[in-house]
Amino acid sequence: MINLSTDDQSDESAKIKSQLIALPFIELELEDLYLKMQANSNDSITALELARRLGVAGRNHEALRILKSVVKIDSRFATVMALGLMEYKIGMEQEAFHHLQQALLIAPGETPELFEIFKTLGNVFVRRGDYDSAEDSYNKAYRISPESDVLLVNLGTLCIQRSHWDEALVRFRSALQINNCNDKAWVGLAIGHRMKGDFELAWGNLEAALEYNPLNEVALTLALDWGPGGGKGSRVHELLRSFLVEGGWNEKFSLAFACLSYRSGESDLAQLEIERLLAVNPGHTKGLELAREMRAAI
Repeated sequence: MINLSTDDQSDESAKIKSQLIALPFIELELEDLYLKMQANSNDSITALELARRLGVAGRNHEALRILKSVVKIDSRFATVMALGLMEYKIGMEQEAFHHLQQALLIAPGETPELFEIFKTLGNVFVRRGDYDSAEDSYNKAYRISPESDVLLVNLGTLCIQRSHWDEALVRFRSALQINNCNDKAWVGLAIGHRMKGDFELAWGNLEAALEYNPLNEVALTLALDWGPGGGKGSRVHELLRSFLVEGGWNEKFSLAFACLSYRSGESDLAQLEIERLLAVNPGHTKGLELAREMRAAI
């Protein structure tokens, strides 16, 4: 970062601002981009880069504030699209839908950026239960980028919503051919195979998903639902342990791990986990019940 440390703060500030304007983005840190914005509040190009960097850093609400401001002075395709995508990212679905539709109206022809818009609109339509519109949006995105494993997973998920199991399996397998590490595609395969009655294959798919991403909560929820009844109770215990060790947190998984630890004779481990759960949520009903049961057994 460029430092502001001189005797003549005013002159030095002006000098630094002129330096910032001349430097390419790659040489600027976040603080520098903020300074560059201060030098020219109407610089929408810098604002977009600053918002992008903030988004990468997980500072999404800061990015949203910047994008809302810049759209007021520059409502071209790139800024409106960036605002819509950020709104979707932080859960502002209605606002995102409005701005992404607006971006489509002013799009400069067949630009590659339309892929992300169509994919995101497809996701919104799925959540609304409008599967025909979702399919239409996904297909438009597919025509732009057919080699996107993320989009293929979305198409597979849409097939699951429609109970088109064979087509769903094809989509998920296609995604894995592109990116074998896509844990969401492995989860999709697991659901498809489970619905077709192949428990062992479905379980193997869940194992693959959790190998690539031990923090995949959907995969772990399915393992917790399917495992105990399928003779996989001890393995579920191990998977829950991996989730918690890797830094995951979920009250349901914490309680399940404590219960399985206690039932398997690992009382000390169960005690530690139930104490952690109650520290986070002192009123957790089932956690308190398990704590009382463990105390009574001493």
